[in-house]
Amino acid sequence: MVSKPQEVKTPQSNVANTGKAGVRYRQEALESFYEGFKAAGIDFAVFLPDSMLDGVEQLIIERGDIAVYQCSREDEGIAMAMGAFLVGKRPVALMEGSGIGMSALILARGIVQKTPTMLIIGHNSTLGERYDYHGATRLVAEPVLRALNIPYHVLFDPGDISRVVVEAQATIEGQRLPFGILVPSHVIREIGDNR
Repeated sequence: MVSKPQEVKTPQSNVANTGKAGVRYRQEALESFYEGFKAAGIDFAVFLPDSMLDGVEQLIIERGDIAVYQCSREDEGIAMAMGAFLVGKRPVALMEGSGIGMSALILARGIVQKTPTMLIIGHNSTLGERYDYHGATRLVAEPVLRALNIPYHVLFDPGDISRVVVEAQATIEGQRLPFGILVPSHVIREIGDNR
């Protein structure tokens, strides 16, 4: 289990500041992810830390009622989530888009063996990536999902988060395959210089 980090919320807005970079997250988006996970019955989360989804990961840790684990490689995290599915858990794996590029084999195995998981994917081919070092990340997430015929949804409105999470879980359980939810920066982060 991951130790419980500190999260600081700004009193003047509903945005959470987490991490050393001082990234400003939309608190309503973080809460919508968490509420969606709870409504969908998610009870197992695994993540490789990344700046886009850190606020969601920290909220899961802070609340403490979803078992949460930190992995060292994305394919390892997906394998952990799929293993959790095999023992009756409803898992989610959170990572940046480059992790999907590194995880094609374990995703293919999950499809063949009918051991699915929900994938929450930051730093992907959507708009709003500010740094050139995310260029490779942008190139791999959606192409790998498409190549493996893994369904996915790109979020555009924070108001859709909870519903999309619940519907994704219904698809996962009904069709027994992975499902990706791609998270653009404008959905989860405050827009401005410090995003």
